[in-house]
Amino acid sequence: MILKASDGRSGDIEVLESLLKGEITADQRRAIEAELYTIRKGAEGERETAHILDRIYGHSERVAVIHDLRLPDGLNGYVQFDHLLLNRVLKRIAVLETKNFSGRISKNEHNEWCVWYPNRRQPTEIPNPVAQADRAARLLELWLEAHQHSAAFRRVEGWVIVPPTCKIDRTRIGTGTRIVKVDNFHERWIEDVSFSDATGFLTGLSVGQLRAVGMQLASQHVQPDYAWRRRFGINDMPNRAVASTPRPEIQPANVSAEPEAELETRSETLSEAVTVPPEGQDGVPLAEPAPATGSRPEPQDQSATDQEEVEPAPNPRKHGAKASVLVTVIEGISERVLPDGRIAFLAQPGTPAAEQLTGVCKGRAIWNPRFRNWLCSAERAEEIRHALGTQPAGERT
Repeated sequence: MILKASDGRSGDIEVLESLLKGEITADQRRAIEAELYTIRKGAEGERETAHILDRIYGHSERVAVIHDLRLPDGLNGYVQFDHLLLNRVLKRIAVLETKNFSGRISKNEHNEWCVWYPNRRQPTEIPNPVAQADRAARLLELWLEAHQHSAAFRRVEGWVIVPPTCKIDRTRIGTGTRIVKVDNFHERWIEDVSFSDATGFLTGLSVGQLRAVGMQLASQHVQPDYAWRRRFGINDMPNRAVASTPRPEIQPANVSAEPEAELETRSETLSEAVTVPPEGQDGVPLAEPAPATGSRPEPQDQSATDQEEVEPAPNPRKHGAKASVLVTVIEGISERVLPDGRIAFLAQPGTPAAEQLTGVCKGRAIWNPRFRNWLCSAERAEEIRHALGTQPAGERT
């Protein structure tokens, strides 16, 4: 049974296309085109997964299907789930994170993940997708516990779903890791049944109970508000003077040319289960409110999937633009918003905070040796803030 259909991103695509028709700068145009590319590719991967899941479980009375679910996380933020499958007989929930890779996904002995794309000499490092799916599963367990549904499901598991064109390096990843191609998921899921799952045939939920729990989940979905105009720095009234008379270029103190390596990492909009700030708070950390002059554009929910091609990267140098003031994330670590919308994290070199920041940002951000800071997208910054907030100073991830 399908309790919540896939929302899609047609509304966001329509808004962004309308912004391209307005009076905007060349840098804003490049940034919007890159965002459109990411959303379209991500939506394509999610549509394919949703279509297959609906064909398999759409008429089932044992499994409830929920797509594109965004729930409050209890920490003034939100968590995004691509797909949820609730099995009332086996008393299990599968949390599916869609990754739209087309290269070869692999990892090394240190559990550091990467994707080898065709015609590229070096792999692209990515955050551990299995760990991301597991974090999503743990967050859903907390929701079940908070709503007194813990006894209804024995197992809540994270699964990573990749398209059929993606190659999985099983020599490195292993056959037991819960990362599968979308057309193989059903077979793997029903094979992974334990003795405790089998007893669920006697104690499982009824169809009505399954529907009630699933509808309660779906009813708490919060529609995201990406505030695209604010995100790209577009005023409500076009400034014709800016378009006709370019201002002298000002190089902010903490902005450098975009590193070449970031062209690949920008194409990863992983569908991670990370908390994102609520609408209207502009991503201000919970620990310390930011000054009025240091507010950041509201980041995009990480609901799009990882991409397999290089996106057109926006130029970080803007005419007349300035980086925002520094905002403290945790003690010893600060951040600021660069004119192109990226986030720069920095800490005093040689301190425990700098070591902690390095451990968290490695694989998630790009090191800028010129200004000794870590650069990442607004979406990736949410994951870094979350990791910094839960990791003791000086401890590496």
